[in-house]
Amino acid sequence: MKKAFLSVGNSMMGDDGVAPFLGKLLEKENPDWKIFDGQDTPESEFNKLREYAPDLIVVADAMTGVNVGSVELIDISDDVDYMYTTHNLPMPILLSYIRKFCKVVLFLGLNVDIENVLEFNPDLSAEAEATAHRAMDKMREIENIFNV
Repeated sequence: MKKAFLSVGNSMMGDDGVAPFLGKLLEKENPDWKIFDGQDTPESEFNKLREYAPDLIVVADAMTGVNVGSVELIDISDDVDYMYTTHNLPMPILLSYIRKFCKVVLFLGLNVDIENVLEFNPDLSAEAEATAHRAMDKMREIENIFNV
């Protein structure tokens, strides 16, 4: 099974870089995942994603306004009602495009404190790093589910 991980986030805006950080952790731990770093414009990775033609894509992004430190895994393969937003385009538009060429699409929301994404800061908070490590546990669960 071909698996792709698309991170969304600006690593120069503090905890907004939590998903790219998770992508680096995943790349070190499990080379079976192809990592795509979407930064502020994840749509710029769509041609590469389509060419790779994965069976499964996990899209990860920082979220605010929910329980800080929690990790939300949502199967949006058939759902268009969620209103997550990314930096330039609404997440439902991005995900609806991905669903055109990938059957299984999961959204991994990494909940961070909004105060830690508002200003230029190249460092993640300790809390965001801990959230990324909890998200790695979710990625291991995904790996177990889809490699059975």
